[in-house]
Amino acid sequence: MKSRIIFWGALILSPGLAAVAGYVFCTRVIFEGAGLESLIPAYIILLFLSVIFGDLVHEGAHLLVGCCCAMGIKPDRYRIFRTSSVNVYPKGARGMRGRMIATSVAGIAVNFACLVLGIIALCVPGISALFGVLAPYSAYIFLVNAIPDDRNGAKNDGMIVWELITKSDSAEVLLQILRIQGLVRAGTKLADVPEAMFFEVPQLPEDDLNFIILTQLRYEYYLERGNDSEAYKYFTRFKDLIQYLPSEYKEEAEVRKHNKAKDE
Repeated sequence: MKSRIIFWGALILSPGLAAVAGYVFCTRVIFEGAGLESLIPAYIILLFLSVIFGDLVHEGAHLLVGCCCAMGIKPDRYRIFRTSSVNVYPKGARGMRGRMIATSVAGIAVNFACLVLGIIALCVPGISALFGVLAPYSAYIFLVNAIPDDRNGAKNDGMIVWELITKSDSAEVLLQILRIQGLVRAGTKLADVPEAMFFEVPQLPEDDLNFIILTQLRYEYYLERGNDSEAYKYFTRFKDLIQYLPSEYKEEAEVRKHNKAKDE
């Protein structure tokens, strides 16, 4: 229900801003000999390009800040008008909460900056109205990412940041997963990671994405240690939990499986 309210709120606000930005563009942008028959198509093209730009700067901000925080950000998927994402492969285990907050909030911050710039351009005649084209989609992408929301298990940036700040159980498990991955990326073998790190965490519902990831990590841990009985236990548990994965994660898993088969 909350997701729908946010979506429709953003969907109502964005067209309103688009109409205002279009009016300002057509009345303030001056090209020699250009009339409305030229300005309106030009504005529509720029509006479409602003969608691509808004998504690119959002994911690019995650990438840039993530690199600065040694979070090993890698682009995962880019989709126009759909959820884009990046993957996190941190290095080291220290300061993980602050590093993850900075990385997660980066996309929201840059979209907010674009929104503010666009609104200023619409209100201040001395600033080029071209910047006003940024406002409509920036408002949409900012709202759907900044207001904490859990879309069927797929948490947006705002929800991730909120849970990290409030230290929710799910966020604590997420941080432990990232610390384990960070140790491995820094050179520690998975089998040498202290066993307590996999179990001294809050208990989560089985449909929580972080619980599913931790279960898979436990399976990989015992497999690498040669403990086949424990590895099998967590492997079968993980197979039972796959049903709870959000649809986009299932799609990613299928893509990785397909790519791995091609490589082999």
